[in-house]
Amino acid sequence: MSASFHVRSCSLPARIHSSGLTHIQQLLKKLPTDNNNNSLSLLSQLYDSVSHLFNESPSSLLLPHHSFFTHLLDLSLVHLDLCSKLRDITCRIKDCLRDLRSAFRRRRHGGDSTIRRHVISFNRSRKAVHKDLAKLLLLLKQADHSYSGPTHQLITLLRQVCSQTCLSFRTVLLSLSSTSVPKPTPSKWALVTKLVIKNVTKTGARVEAGHRNNEYQLMDEELQRFCMAKEIKKERIKSLITSLDNVDIVVEDLEETLESLYRRMIQARVSLLNIVSLHI
Repeated sequence: MSASFHVRSCSLPARIHSSGLTHIQQLLKKLPTDNNNNSLSLLSQLYDSVSHLFNESPSSLLLPHHSFFTHLLDLSLVHLDLCSKLRDITCRIKDCLRDLRSAFRRRRHGGDSTIRRHVISFNRSRKAVHKDLAKLLLLLKQADHSYSGPTHQLITLLRQVCSQTCLSFRTVLLSLSSTSVPKPTPSKWALVTKLVIKNVTKTGARVEAGHRNNEYQLMDEELQRFCMAKEIKKERIKSLITSLDNVDIVVEDLEETLESLYRRMIQARVSLLNIVSLHI
């Protein structure tokens, strides 16, 4: 006697994972009120969650949002470019810091005039960094984040992720721009920086510049006092070296955080490309 069996196929649930959406919502709630460094770390977690959401949700439910995902792909390139350039800037700052610290250690072999030349060179490099930061602020401002297509809970969340990415990058850019650094000749880049800073303040996007911004400002104030001093005293050198050491720690931490964020942004873009490719 033959037996008949009913075979039931196992498939992914025909809906977007609600737990994944909830986790993204929870991270988004944490981000605006967190400090600068933790903001980038949480942003990395956010992109990690987005990748998991893309990978675990049924493709049939993601494909209807193809037009938005195509728009998101364009934005992801802008964000990746900003993250990459920010990493380059932090690397430049770190190299300049270490050159100046080495110059102070070799002071006995060169004398005060040599030290002053190194400080002037460092200030010059800081001005160049300010100009590059202003260009990145302009690039961020020009990025097209508008979308007029249909709305959906997933689309709303992903748009919030994009907005938070911009806010976090803007915060880092502004924190790297210490207000006490000698400013270059006014130009369109300087104007853009002022406008963006003004806009951030007005919209309440004050992220606790806290430790990072404070360390940069303290360093720049120490450098200014050093340049204005007629005589270089040991106490002033010791104070400046301590400030440079503190900023070096902050910059290295920022560089590592940006590297981690960049990897996770790449992963999220790959997951997004896999979804878009199904529509081709």
